[in-house]
Amino acid sequence: MTENPGGIESVVMNYFRNADSNKLHFDFLSTFPHMAYESEILGAGSSIVSLPSRHAKPITFGRRLDFFMKEHATEYDAIWVNLCNLVNIDFLKAAKRHGIARRIIHCHNSQNMEGPLKNMVHAIHRGRITEYATDFWTCSEEATPWFYGESIRSNPAYAYIPNAIDPEEVRFDRERRDTVRKEMGWEGKKVLGNVARLHPQKNQSFLLESLAPLLKKDSTFQLVLVGDGILRDDLQQQAEELEIRHKVEFLGLRADVKDLYQGMDVFLLPSEYEGVSMSFLEAQANGLPCLISDTLSDEGIVNGSVQKLPIDASGAQAWRSAVQDLSSDNSMRGLTALRGSAYDIHVQVQNLQSRLSQKS
Repeated sequence: MTENPGGIESVVMNYFRNADSNKLHFDFLSTFPHMAYESEILGAGSSIVSLPSRHAKPITFGRRLDFFMKEHATEYDAIWVNLCNLVNIDFLKAAKRHGIARRIIHCHNSQNMEGPLKNMVHAIHRGRITEYATDFWTCSEEATPWFYGESIRSNPAYAYIPNAIDPEEVRFDRERRDTVRKEMGWEGKKVLGNVARLHPQKNQSFLLESLAPLLKKDSTFQLVLVGDGILRDDLQQQAEELEIRHKVEFLGLRADVKDLYQGMDVFLLPSEYEGVSMSFLEAQANGLPCLISDTLSDEGIVNGSVQKLPIDASGAQAWRSAVQDLSSDNSMRGLTALRGSAYDIHVQVQNLQSRLSQKS
């Protein structure tokens, strides 16, 4: 858990909120001074232990982690480590050293774009992960080969624990849609929404380049980017150079994302890769028409209003055409098959509780 209310944080919190507190108690380890959803977590009676950054203070981090485990490891039945890569597995190593019997590693991504050194470290740790973890969970079957290696599938402790949401929190509400569009100044607009970190993986640059001709040509279209990240300044500069800055809203981190889906007309996810995107599940729960990149697997697709399109140089026209078609037809809005599916938190929390209650 980091300070950013991103994908992993949303996954963990959905399970945290919906688990039976009489059966499970969660405490949190974080390497950030302040953690996303901190007030809610503390208010629910859970503890948060903040450790120094491993990157900034590796020696202090190691000492503090070891001290915490020495003092408290016997209080816990399991450690559940949620990661996008295997570069840092120190939590698992410390948990093993101090006797936590159940050590769960949970995969949340299908590639690493942090550079060759981290790719090398990931590969080394992948070959040794069975020495430190007892359970091997994944949010995406497609991500498994890169994260763990194909052979992990034969391990009896391997499990598919998908990202899951509460569909009722995002279900379509016509009255709320009208209110949101009025508050955001979107009345009379065709709102194209992307909810994601501003990061190369999420590929918002492709959206700007591809949709620029449409945004300049048709004044009713508005592109909305919800989220923040390392590319914010670059993307704003790109929008300026494409002469569409006034047609692109950079909304940053928002506490009202679930309301913002109501005001959108089309959801766009041009990611280079994903595990299963939480925002994509939420958009489907809202019944939004969705355009996603054809580099993504079919995992997470539950609605019929999802189209996969290329994100290479030849794909720009396809995205423009699809946007025009979808934004003019909202007849299916609100229909969703997410309720009761594998991505419904009410279904999956029972699976999680059952697995956590098993002995290692």
